Amino acid sequence: MQVRYPRHYPGLDGLRGLAILLVIPCNANVVSPVISGPFRSLTVLIDRGWIGVQLFFVLSGFLITEQLYTTRHVSNYFSGFYARRILRIFPLFFGAVALGLVLMPLLGGRSYTGSEIPTWILWFGLMFINWTEPLGQGIPGFPQFWSLAVEEQFYAVWPFVVRAFASRLFTVAIVLAVLSLAIRVFMRLIGMMPAMVYMWTMCRMDALAFGAIAAVVVQRWRVKKTMPTVWPWLGSALVVALGGALCTRLYASDTWPTQTVGYTCLGVAFMLLLLGVVANDISSRRVRGLAVLRSRFIGSVGRYSYGMYVVHMFFVIFAAEWLNRIAAPFGDARMLICALVVIALSYATGFLTYHVYEKHFLRLGRRFAPVRLESADSSGG
Repeated sequence: MQVRYPRHYPGLDGLRGLAILLVIPCNANVVSPVISGPFRSLTVLIDRGWIGVQLFFVLSGFLITEQLYTTRHVSNYFSGFYARRILRIFPLFFGAVALGLVLMPLLGGRSYTGSEIPTWILWFGLMFINWTEPLGQGIPGFPQFWSLAVEEQFYAVWPFVVRAFASRLFTVAIVLAVLSLAIRVFMRLIGMMPAMVYMWTMCRMDALAFGAIAAVVVQRWRVKKTMPTVWPWLGSALVVALGGALCTRLYASDTWPTQTVGYTCLGVAFMLLLLGVVANDISSRRVRGLAVLRSRFIGSVGRYSYGMYVVHMFFVIFAAEWLNRIAAPFGDARMLICALVVIALSYATGFLTYHVYEKHFLRLGRRFAPVRLESADSSGG
């Protein structure tokens, strides 16, 4: 049977949608928590929503590595990649910051870092806000930008790594993952703030590295024209995730076990899950349980996830009192109602920003598509 490897994996859109649906309720936790009764487990689940960021990192590591690896011989390898990334990330970032500067004086709301913001943080913060935010220098209204900064630093360096170490990329990624774990252990041992371990790039680069490992595995499937089996990957992901949960009290945030072995277990589990989803997209006999990841709705959530991620804190910060009033009559279900309201508002805004604003820059980015070298084309490479 001939194996066809698609240019796009629909299941990964679903994983991206799942990630944002984990993150938003966690960040939208502005109502009093439920401490007893049947909804107490919902409180635990919402508190663990931060793991969606880890899933985002693994997805980015996979998608960017695969893109770079398959285009490493093109003539516009660097210029094309950076142009497309800039057009994907920066327009909405600067648009949101500009909107935030207008809304904050008008709407007020709670501030995460104070009202005085150095200008350099506003205009250059996307590149390294994850280093300064734990030290009290963030962007009020946008505490979530730290993860975008981690990814931007990854984008800045990784193209050079992929081109220089293409044949040894698997080994390089494993070394980075082990180094990241060692750094986290050292930082916790010497008593550094949990926020630093959570946000600093060197502590989170293992998730990106695990995504890169998955990209190398899929490339090997392509070369060998392999039809991978789905269930072993999914089963392994479940085992690793459960093992990590047992070691970390269900991935309780900011604890020593979670910030050391917990991050690693999540990264490995999400890497295995990603490989299972890719294998499912390739397979002619798909797993029914993964059909939800290929559904139109969850795929659209993944498509609009960047816009949803950028804007959702607007609603959390500026509408906290309003959210509390809406959710209060629902008793123990108030956290769920609050999360659903913020998700709905974020989805609607993400839809608008994508179709009215973002897609025009994405269309412009197609002008920087990979250009094959003549020598590579003539030789079939």
